[in-house]
Amino acid sequence: GVFTLGNDFNEQQIPFHMLANRALKSGNTGWNWSIDLGSSFVGALGFYVLGSPFAWISFLFPAESYPCVVAWLYMTKYAAAAACAYGYLKRFAGKRYAALAALLYAFSGFQSVNLIFHHFHDAAAFFPLILTGYEKLAREGKKGALALGVAVNAFVNYYFLIQEVIFLILYFLVREGGRLLKKRGLIGSCLLEGVLGIAMAGILFLPSVLFTLENPRLTNHLPVSAWIYGGNRDYLQVVRTLLFPGELMSAQSCIREYDWSSWSAYLPMTGLALPLCYILKKKKDWLSVCLAGGMIMTGIPLFNSVFGLFSDTNYHRWLFMLILLMSLASAKVLENRREYPVKTVCCLLSVFMTAMTIGFFWWSEHRYPLIWQKDVFLTWSIAGIAGVLLTGLIAGAARKRRTYLIGMGAGIAAFCIFTTGTTAWLYQSGSGQSPQDYRDRLQAFRQFSLPDERYRIAGSDNTLLMANALPGTGSFTSMVSGSIFRFYEALGSPRPIFSPEGPDGTRELLGGKYYVTDQPAEGAVILQEASAGEKRFYLCEYENAMPVGSLYQTYMTEADFLQLPAELRAAAMLKCLIVPEQNEKEAAQVLQKQEPPAAETIAASENGLPAGRKEALVKERMAAGIESLEKDPRGFTARLDAGADGYVLFTVPYDDGFDARVNGEPAEVLETNGLMAVPVKKGENEIRFTYRNRDLTAGALCSAAGIAAFVLYRGLAGGAGIRARLK
Repeated sequence: GVFTLGNDFNEQQIPFHMLANRALKSGNTGWNWSIDLGSSFVGALGFYVLGSPFAWISFLFPAESYPCVVAWLYMTKYAAAAACAYGYLKRFAGKRYAALAALLYAFSGFQSVNLIFHHFHDAAAFFPLILTGYEKLAREGKKGALALGVAVNAFVNYYFLIQEVIFLILYFLVREGGRLLKKRGLIGSCLLEGVLGIAMAGILFLPSVLFTLENPRLTNHLPVSAWIYGGNRDYLQVVRTLLFPGELMSAQSCIREYDWSSWSAYLPMTGLALPLCYILKKKKDWLSVCLAGGMIMTGIPLFNSVFGLFSDTNYHRWLFMLILLMSLASAKVLENRREYPVKTVCCLLSVFMTAMTIGFFWWSEHRYPLIWQKDVFLTWSIAGIAGVLLTGLIAGAARKRRTYLIGMGAGIAAFCIFTTGTTAWLYQSGSGQSPQDYRDRLQAFRQFSLPDERYRIAGSDNTLLMANALPGTGSFTSMVSGSIFRFYEALGSPRPIFSPEGPDGTRELLGGKYYVTDQPAEGAVILQEASAGEKRFYLCEYENAMPVGSLYQTYMTEADFLQLPAELRAAAMLKCLIVPEQNEKEAAQVLQKQEPPAAETIAASENGLPAGRKEALVKERMAAGIESLEKDPRGFTARLDAGADGYVLFTVPYDDGFDARVNGEPAEVLETNGLMAVPVKKGENEIRFTYRNRDLTAGALCSAAGIAAFVLYRGLAGGAGIRARLK
């Protein structure tokens, strides 16, 4: 019953859901110590987990059972995608043909290649609700459905909502044509319902968006040099994206060895044949314009990046929206096959696809390599060609409607099973571990506990740390506190998605006292052992590591710190508190200033720190470290017997939600390289940090106001409708 795939699915999606499950049931929903160095629970997991209704179903089960539950959840996601798509498609086509087209949407190539991105499927499942709501508002004057569709999608995933709103704007412009001035009322209604929808989802939308705005990746925009593709591979990728089944993002069979941009717009069996038939037959129809425009946008990076707000990542993660319209065109052609050149298009398209497949082999042999896995390449190519031929054959040979529907239904279902199943199998077989091996690993890690709360486990393995709610020195996720990005930037080791090792001394600075291994070195200090199946692991201890909190009596200004070579900065933070210039006056009243690079304590040799110097600095921090650390759902409490006045640095990411008190008195929290420090007096000190997610509170108020406004809006709309019928 265990279901695993590989890559992000194993290392992110499963651990994230297990962490959320444990956190919600323990009440630890404020500050979570298992998300990297610590982060807001709602902010970090709002994107991946908390907005998914399917995730909330999984919370009915124990956290450790998630690898067994996730396959069933995937089935419900596919069912939801088909059901919601059907609700939109049946407005334009007969129910039977809408049902066939709904399968094309739910089992499209986009869904297959993104199997490892579990949360993408939530967005694809509920997106059709937005278009259905818009059609009800624009064509029938029914108010409220669009607002509800926006609310659901805003709650499910705010990132995809941004793309969906952009798509809806383009959809509106094409759908309504040149009658925009006459549609002023509709435009106003759309804006109002959009605002109401987002407001109703505010409890998750607002804190998640504000949390994400701290991520430096948002500020990287598509450079001018990348506005248009400059290589043949890119254009080949566009064509293959539309014609052939999707490839594994981590191990593509051709063109590129890997590509994480979610490129695939394949429809099971029918491929691009039916949308092409529709475009050729109804060139000026709004749907044809949308389809042709969407395909062009796919092939031009500048236009494609519109959906990602011109981000330099230039992902193609909006394609499921285009696929819904491709499915709509397919439903219309399937229903009225006699009106469209189905046999001709299928014949010509299959010839082109065959020539392209043969050309790939020739080009790869004589020009530059294009094919990396011949067997996989042939499998997908033959499947794509066979699907188009079969579509033309059934459309041309089946005379009776019943025979035609059964043939098309059976063929589409078979291709849905084959493409999705094969993709899942390829992902799993390429992961290097069986589902049982993965589960054994999780079960073994469950047996570990943290020997001393003042320290962390050194590492970034989500299956060890997040899945078992253990604190670590890193993680594999881009959704972490913005202060963590600032911390690594200050060290000269930018953090993209993985936590970097950082310069020498980073592990010690972050309190990474423990580590887990399956092969302990000779003489290693083994504290705990764990095993499951054939797996055996050991929790070992490093000799030196600074506790999470330590007393400092010297400081260095931020400007002086940034003049240091990057390889010395972690060591400098072990010696001095790094103080921003605007806070120097206050800090200088308590701390002694450390002069910049020339200071002997952090002087560099040709190979970095002088021998033994790092160990001496760490021992200073250990001697001045906090004596205890108690964590609870509302924050943490530390105790320290200070030998003199100073500042206690906590290697906990700075967050505006923290309030500090020292011996019951309010204390100002100083941000230092993305971490937190508070002043203390000589003697016994009890330091209490209390965390409140004020963005979540604001979001809850926003949702309450949005729901109240929506009820009022629907009441007014209903009253107007009753009066109109009475007249």
